[in-house]
Amino acid sequence: MRNKKALFVSIFLVFFAFLSFVPGFGQRVYSVKFGNYTLNIDTQKYRGKTLYVWQHWPEEEKSSIPGVRSPKQAREEFEKITGAKVKIVYVTWETKVEKQTAAILSGSGADIVYIDSRQKPTWMMKKMLLPLNKYIDFKNKDLVNAVGFRKPILDYFTWRGQIYAVTNIYNDNVFPYILYYNKEKFEMAGLPDPLELYKQGKWTWNTFFDLGKQLTQDINGDGKIDQYAYTSWRTYQPFLWSNDVEIVKYIGGKPIFAMDNPKAYRAFQAVYDMDTKYKMRPADWWEDPQGRFQKGITCMDYWGPWDLGTMRDALGNKLGMVPFPKGPDSKKKSADEGDDSAWAIASSTKEPELAALYLLWTLLPTDKEKDLIVKNQIEKVGGKEIYNILMDAATRVVINPVAGIPGFTELMDQIDVANPAKSIKASRPKFEAAINSVLEGLK
Repeated sequence: MRNKKALFVSIFLVFFAFLSFVPGFGQRVYSVKFGNYTLNIDTQKYRGKTLYVWQHWPEEEKSSIPGVRSPKQAREEFEKITGAKVKIVYVTWETKVEKQTAAILSGSGADIVYIDSRQKPTWMMKKMLLPLNKYIDFKNKDLVNAVGFRKPILDYFTWRGQIYAVTNIYNDNVFPYILYYNKEKFEMAGLPDPLELYKQGKWTWNTFFDLGKQLTQDINGDGKIDQYAYTSWRTYQPFLWSNDVEIVKYIGGKPIFAMDNPKAYRAFQAVYDMDTKYKMRPADWWEDPQGRFQKGITCMDYWGPWDLGTMRDALGNKLGMVPFPKGPDSKKKSADEGDDSAWAIASSTKEPELAALYLLWTLLPTDKEKDLIVKNQIEKVGGKEIYNILMDAATRVVINPVAGIPGFTELMDQIDVANPAKSIKASRPKFEAAINSVLEGLK
């Protein structure tokens, strides 16, 4: 009898150990530590469930950084632990808003969506997204530090006190738009380095224009300008952000037109002065600004961080990087445009807890992965000093506040930079009508 009891106890202990250590069996909670935060995953609760994740790029099978999990590896690990399935729905950037909208409004087929500034404020106002505060504890400092939530994104997608979209700092999109410059061009002209001027607090519009005038030259002596100081597809935007201009204000969750002020006038006037007074840009400035910069035809180009690798390949050690110069009305050290993309949970989801859990799983890097990612970022930008400067600038980025208001950007494109005050005042009814059309459509 005693032997039977001992055998029974042994079998019970072995079975209990099996339940405790094998994910997906029994009521075991799978725990994994990220920094000081412990993520606990119920291995039974979500078995047989399916999530649909919408994004505008193919899933990456192998990470470009050795030692860092690829999105596919992270997904497969999550599926193994939870017993759930995660399906990636690939759509193009051009069609994603239309297709995601249809899926969400149909009430099925969309759980997690990768959104951008085009969805603010309409998707929040239409209740097409779920507020994340119910599912993610943003007050937990250990979690916030472990994920490395990108604060400007949290702030941008906060509507009526609730956070609707998230991303982290452990990807290249954390960097702001960058004023790329050719160091050699500045040296040959006997001009100071923009980064050194920035560190000294002397990198202003006036300095930018003064140096730009000197960089615009007739190099081959044929009487025609063949080297221009600057070009960019971003025309008036960097001048608005760097002069602390608010285009709209959100009051009670609704956008209110706010651009009719002297700060905005000076920003648009700066574009006019850049062309007519200082002649810094070619007449056809919109033609291939990145290519022209890489070929040495222009000396500076304001563009996004996604082209870091291409810029480095083209210019090597001649490549310089610095935030956009500071405007006369701004008290900020810098204010550059920031990437506007983030992950959100669609209101059509039937599994919001599982969706939030998957978001955390994909956004939480291990300590080793953090080190490898940061090391890679430092190498890309050319050293720890410029990395620290760009990461500091990233805390002050401006994300386009009107991309989600149809017709608003087109109206801004039509402002007469030669007489911006008069032009903005005359166009104000049209700007307000564009805002009201959004609000009317939501009634």
